[in-house]
Amino acid sequence: MAARHKTPAIVLRRWPYSESSLIVRVLTPRQGTISLVAKGVNKLKSGSLGVLDVWSLVQIEYGGPPDAEMQTLYRSELLDRMPELSANPDRLAAAALLGELAELGSPAHQSSAEMFLFLAESLQALSQGNAETDFSLISAILRVLKLLGISPILRHDPPHDLGQEIWFHTASGGILAPGQPRPQSRAHQLSAAQLSFFLSESAAKLTLREHDLCLTIMGEFLAYHLDRPPKSWAALARRHQIALTS
Repeated sequence: MAARHKTPAIVLRRWPYSESSLIVRVLTPRQGTISLVAKGVNKLKSGSLGVLDVWSLVQIEYGGPPDAEMQTLYRSELLDRMPELSANPDRLAAAALLGELAELGSPAHQSSAEMFLFLAESLQALSQGNAETDFSLISAILRVLKLLGISPILRHDPPHDLGQEIWFHTASGGILAPGQPRPQSRAHQLSAAQLSFFLSESAAKLTLREHDLCLTIMGEFLAYHLDRPPKSWAALARRHQIALTS
């Protein structure tokens, strides 16, 4: 007999399956990322019209053979539509990046409770307006990198002294130890404020240009250390450059 499950889920993607049906990709706490056939959800009488919008937090009931590529969605209930995301292109770009990273760390049929909580909290913060700038986005990227097991090196013992050159070298995994010379390959020199930001996630002393470099560093780190660089990074970087020049 096919198993039946009830769980909260975050809608990652959706695409048409027929005139009235959808295929929906969702992230769940216990079963990771799964694909669902949502039959008839576009009909007015279905009760699910508009429930399965991308980035919505929903309660779903689904089931099917355990080895099936796609499960069947039986019921869906809207918990949080994250309405402010769709009204702001910058927040949508940030949501796309964080959702893509969460999906990378949430294989199908594997417990993904921490990744689910990370994405739910990050999307709610974006939607509620707690991320008017990209400062909190870097904090979110650092958090998801830790969950993925590829955190950049940010601390050394002994720590850097004021006046020492501080180099972030992506190929070496992060910030080089005090006294190491500038690498021959691409590296970025950080200010004390930028190092403090990476360590304490406090952006109070950063200029926009200093922050821009921190975001660039995160993009390069993702591209280098992930098996599949995030497709959404290019759109987010374009939005950020538009903001800098406006």
